[in-house]
Amino acid sequence: MKSSNQFSDALHVMAHLVGQGGPRTSEQLATCLPTHPVVIRRLLSALHKGGLVTTVRGHGGGSQLARPPAEITLHDVYLAIGAPALLHTGARETGRGCPVQRVVNEALDDSYRQAQALLEARLRDTTLATLGDEFARHLAHHAAGVPHDV
Repeated sequence: MKSSNQFSDALHVMAHLVGQGGPRTSEQLATCLPTHPVVIRRLLSALHKGGLVTTVRGHGGGSQLARPPAEITLHDVYLAIGAPALLHTGARETGRGCPVQRVVNEALDDSYRQAQALLEARLRDTTLATLGDEFARHLAHHAAGVPHDV
């Protein structure tokens, strides 16, 4: 099964809105991923409903952040797009009442619940401003010729 990139794409879109002096269109944002503008419009719609972006239609319109980046956590973005599964279990359906499979699934489910809770806590502690700072640091290192792992 193909995993969804919706959360990653939503974070990518939001990161591109950080520091923008004005609205960005779905066409402009689609070139950054790259994907179709319709995909971006769906994400922007969810982010708008979540109160994270404002959108103006028509000529000169587009979307921009509704609040300062330091006030928007990655968890806010995660919730706005419907809180998709962050981890995909590999557990088999119980089927045919196999007691071993049931024990295996319970052990995996418990581990995934704990991991999900840790991931969500980390998302609450990270803001779009943090991503913007990391990107600026990356650009500065790149411009100076410093390797990525430094």
